[in-house]
Amino acid sequence: MSKIFTVMKKELKRFFTDKRLLASLLLPGIMIFVIYSFMGSFFSNMFGEDKDKKYIISQINAPSFFSEDLKLTGLNYEINEKRDKEKAKEEVKEKTSDLLVVFEEGFEQKLADGLTPSVEIWYNTVNTPSQTVYNAVYGLIYSRSVEIKTKFVLNGGEESYDLATKEETSAMLITMMLPFILMIFLFTGAMAVATESIAGEKERGTIATLLVTPIKRSSLALGKILALSITAILSSFVSFIGVIASLPKLLGGTDNINMGMYGAGTYFGVLGVIIVTVVLFTVVLSIISALAKSVKEASQLALPVMFAVMLVGISSMIGGGGANQRFWAYLIPVYNSSQCLSGLFSLSFDPLFFLITVLSDIAFIALGVYILAKIFNSEKIIYNK
Repeated sequence: MSKIFTVMKKELKRFFTDKRLLASLLLPGIMIFVIYSFMGSFFSNMFGEDKDKKYIISQINAPSFFSEDLKLTGLNYEINEKRDKEKAKEEVKEKTSDLLVVFEEGFEQKLADGLTPSVEIWYNTVNTPSQTVYNAVYGLIYSRSVEIKTKFVLNGGEESYDLATKEETSAMLITMMLPFILMIFLFTGAMAVATESIAGEKERGTIATLLVTPIKRSSLALGKILALSITAILSSFVSFIGVIASLPKLLGGTDNINMGMYGAGTYFGVLGVIIVTVVLFTVVLSIISALAKSVKEASQLALPVMFAVMLVGISSMIGGGGANQRFWAYLIPVYNSSQCLSGLFSLSFDPLFFLITVLSDIAFIALGVYILAKIFNSEKIIYNK
């Protein structure tokens, strides 16, 4: 028994005195906490009530009790009286108004006569404030109908009361999911080949043979990265095709998704972002592989980077990649790729941002090649001295 404890003590001492092994134990839990907290904040902000937002509610033929009932929602709102229903609906569609509530003419008198007048609530599901105020007002009117024991005809009939088009709804769903999924696939595709490349040669002892060849270290670094990038791009491209093919079923059936709204320009733009992003990931992971002493250590060092990429991917759900983004945001590597994908899929993309993203990523790739060449020149790092 004492020998068992001796071995156990030795192994535990080795583990808890090795900073890298200790980090590999603690870091995943910390990063999962950060990611889940970030996601929780995002969904809370997206689907919850915004205290600073003033919701614009248009109404037609509203009964006297409606304005009093609205106060019960606790929302910060502004009421606009309307007469032209179609014009008011267009404002909701264009997001200049958040909600339109249309009461049947003579609503209160019909209630007094024991009739069941109709109420229409028009909203725009791709506009988050509209969805928020719709939920509140719908519940409010339904509760009022129960209270006075009169069942309103609430959003009845065959007509849709959601003013968002099928293309806008599809774009919203795709934008929420696809950039995040793609960023993860791009990184894991690069990670599968890059972490093993240089660290693997160091483990096998073949790195020395490679370095004595009559070739510049910068050329060697660039050749390595290009070869690894081609493999990673191929892997990412296959993943991209798989995601596109499975997306309709992933998001609830083919009727909910319309990929036909995207033209060739969108797909070429997505392909361009994929290529520069994969090469950038490959450069970063190649540097990590060169600094690591083994393939196992390279994989461990790559984990924090993967978690960071996941966080950036989640941020694409918030940013939207449209004109509301700041110019400098597209100078930040990885984040700019995520926002570009988000903008392309949301149909609100500025080509200037695409150009900035590609050029800035190329600059970071060049810097990474330079750093890798410097690492190849360091015998201390390459030979694990």
